Amino acid sequence: MSSEISTIALTLAGFVLTLLTVLITFRTGAKIPNKHNQEDLPLFDLFFATPLYFKTIDLLKNAIKSLLFIAVLGFVLKLILRDNNIHYLFFANVSGVVVILTTFSRCLLILTKIVDLQKDK
Repeated sequence: MSSEISTIALTLAGFVLTLLTVLITFRTGAKIPNKHNQEDLPLFDLFFATPLYFKTIDLLKNAIKSLLFIAVLGFVLKLILRDNNIHYLFFANVSGVVVILTTFSRCLLILTKIVDLQKDK
């Protein structure tokens, strides 16, 4: 079970890394707002000029770090623990699932908010 949890964490880290790469790529093509064009620009382009963009990037980077930590921890514990200490692996798996679920929900919330910014109002 530890291998599956670690694999799920690595896969989710890949998805979050892809999302992070797409956000950074979109920012390079966004128009920079000034006093004259703020009303004409989409809200998504204005998002790139706010501190919320950098907070979003930090949250996604930390999500990748936590998912990679869970994955490596699962693999390392599986390698070093023997049958008499297997209960530690169980608790690591439970905490890994909790971290994966909370990280995934936070990333989905961020993604939902970003998609809401792209909708035309």
